[in-house]
Amino acid sequence: MHVVQPVLRFKSLLGLKSIGIEYGTGNTDSMGGEADVIHLLKSKPSASTKFRYLVISENYHDLLSKDVDLVGITAIDEQFYEMLKRSSSKKLGIEIAVSWLRKTNGQKLAKNIALIKSIHNFTQKYGNQLVLTSGASSIFEMVSGRCFDALLELCDIKPETYWNSLNNWLDHKIGMRCYICDT
Repeated sequence: MHVVQPVLRFKSLLGLKSIGIEYGTGNTDSMGGEADVIHLLKSKPSASTKFRYLVISENYHDLLSKDVDLVGITAIDEQFYEMLKRSSSKKLGIEIAVSWLRKTNGQKLAKNIALIKSIHNFTQKYGNQLVLTSGASSIFEMVSGRCFDALLELCDIKPETYWNSLNNWLDHKIGMRCYICDT
């Protein structure tokens, strides 16, 4: 819980509605049920929880796994697109961290922007959700909302449409879970 407090303070400074915090596969019993925190877990808990969560993976072969909600993509090839087509009924989140964009040169940046456009079109076509994240490992690497909006516009994605779609996807995914309520 002590790790969550600085993140919650930073979340309020940024004016965010909710924030995701990555947790490993350890014991989930001690996690609180903060309403504005989405716990990002490597595996699905074995029982109902008090906290909101998404199951994440960094292996795109998990696109077909029924337990995974969000798949982080670092490399894209033909096999990725074929697996994405087969996972169309899952309403998966396809995560792309923008931190690696900072480290690319102009030519690679243009190619990566085109890939983001392509993945966005693909996710819309097959009922999945593009999830752009900062990829930050500290608060100093966080990306502002205005920068995300600029990136979205660069990718020919309307920011308002994207954020509404992302919010609806999150509400759907989190709403599908069973949670333990404190009474």
